[in-house]
Amino acid sequence: MSNTQLHVPGWLDAHIPGIALAFNTTGIVLTALLLLAIAYAAWNPVSRLHLNRVSFRLLVCALISNFIFGATSIPTFSGPSAVCSFMAFLGLGILMFSSCMFFCIALNLQLVLVHHINGNSMEKFYYIGSVAVVAILNITPYAAGQFGYYYGTCWFNDPRPDVQFRWLLGSQSVWILLMSTGEAACFVMILVYMYRVRNPRGVLTTSTSSIQISKPIIMVYRSIIFRIGLYPLLSCCLSFTGCIADIWLTRNPDLTDLVCALYLCVFSLRPTVYTLLAATDPGFLRALRALRNRSKSKHSTGPPSSDEYTNPEAHGMQQFNSENSCGPMHVQLKRERNSTTLGTESNRSCMEQSSATLKSFEKQSVVGHGGAVGEPVQSVTSLVERDREGAEDLDLEAQTRSMAEDIARQI
Repeated sequence: MSNTQLHVPGWLDAHIPGIALAFNTTGIVLTALLLLAIAYAAWNPVSRLHLNRVSFRLLVCALISNFIFGATSIPTFSGPSAVCSFMAFLGLGILMFSSCMFFCIALNLQLVLVHHINGNSMEKFYYIGSVAVVAILNITPYAAGQFGYYYGTCWFNDPRPDVQFRWLLGSQSVWILLMSTGEAACFVMILVYMYRVRNPRGVLTTSTSSIQISKPIIMVYRSIIFRIGLYPLLSCCLSFTGCIADIWLTRNPDLTDLVCALYLCVFSLRPTVYTLLAATDPGFLRALRALRNRSKSKHSTGPPSSDEYTNPEAHGMQQFNSENSCGPMHVQLKRERNSTTLGTESNRSCMEQSSATLKSFEKQSVVGHGGAVGEPVQSVTSLVERDREGAEDLDLEAQTRSMAEDIARQI
């Protein structure tokens, strides 16, 4: 907030409280509705999987912070009080915590995609570090008595403009500006790195495994990176603009209504803008579609077939067996196995059976043909080689899918 001793009253001053109240109320209502929808989607097992992402959990914390910030920004005090001092401390701390969350979203993208660090392992450090930064930067001015009622708002209440400016700069503006710069820098570094390492056979690694994928990394995760990057980029714009407005309004007494309106929009519209952006998150939209599809399936007139209800993987298992059979000599063996899961173990077992039968068949051929291996042995050999290659392709495809899902959860 600004030093209102330096403010020259204008026509907008009489309407500022009403405008701020309308903006804050709108943001509070929209944020509350979105948080309730996210809570229901996270509680429901059908849609919970779509929200299992580090950046989305950080986003929810930022939404809660902006919800509290909007509530504390409503002008309800008309004089000095201990409650007003605490509300100033809470409002500044929540604003700082929100900036920390968006900075952690950008930092997590860089750590996962560039440095191949597990985002799920780093998530707890994001929360611990953010709480520590907020506590250090806000407890000090609160203990020094710098928060309180000051000309219609609960903010820095030192009557000396120079002292108020130093406290604002040292405990708030500088650090938010640094985090805003870091958000933009992380996103730019991610794009530069991704384009520099682009090649036909990009290598994607994590702390535990590595796998080659057929597309460059920037092509595989491009849409996810750009969509998640909108959160820190928007935070960078709003935080940078807000800090500059704070500094400008504190140091310059000649103000215009346009500057005051801009300052009002930057802070009062913050919860509304973040809520509207979060409501269009692809993960949240997929969760809503999953809930809608489940609701439609419940109200459908046709009853589900017994095979689909009891064993949803039956069709996939049948297709897998038909495409990856071990040859006509092993049909009976495969029918006797009664397997219910897909994976590389079944393919590996299938190849072992093929190899064992091949050896037996070779021995019989050698005995029957005087040691000469004929065309049947060559046919079986080529069949086993094709099965082995098919199993390796399936194994690589399964690992690629698992790696993609793991990376999606980490970012």
